[in-house]
Amino acid sequence: MVRKFDIDNLHCLCSRADGRNRVAYILYPMDILSDWIGPATERYGTSIVVITGIDWQDALSPWPAKGVPRGCPDFKGLAPEFLSRLQDKVIPQIEASMGFTARPGRTLVGVSMSGLFALWQWMQCDTFDNIASLSGSFWYDGFVESLKKQSIPHKNGHAYFLLGDREARSKVKAFDTVAADTQAIIALLDADGINTRFESVPGNHYADPIGRLDKAFAALGEMS
Repeated sequence: MVRKFDIDNLHCLCSRADGRNRVAYILYPMDILSDWIGPATERYGTSIVVITGIDWQDALSPWPAKGVPRGCPDFKGLAPEFLSRLQDKVIPQIEASMGFTARPGRTLVGVSMSGLFALWQWMQCDTFDNIASLSGSFWYDGFVESLKKQSIPHKNGHAYFLLGDREARSKVKAFDTVAADTQAIIALLDADGINTRFESVPGNHYADPIGRLDKAFAALGEMS
């Protein structure tokens, strides 16, 4: 059964997989997954939580940066505060409401800016065991450089990355580096022994959103 409720001004859509102590959280920009979530829960054997209503510009950005494209408001860098909201309010309430009596295995799935957030938070903590970043905004100012400078933490889980083959040919110059940035990040994680997988798929940043989620869930199942 799919349930809807709000936590701390975030909209949560939840589907429980009976008998499976694992859950995937999806930070999504649009409320379009209500027909997908129930069948996907059965297909992939994992509980799924879709979270929408996120301040996409600011809550998912790891530090302040100039707005992109030119003329857009600057990023405020409120990801640390948003991560605390997830850890302290959202996750405990959701997992209690879904009947988890022990900490489940957790995966965080992000798209675009939330794909950036998924990797950023994984480098900060172990709230989530695995991540999937679909078209992650790794062009973000200083992000790759920050990973190169920090010590990559040990991770037993898996990291899945997906990128459209036309995403590096954007009309916005800042986005042109996204393919090279994604590959640089994967190389850093691989060098530290983290289990990664990358898929290049047809299309631009917005192509086939449901199909890309299905690819991510199928791949994570194979990697487990």
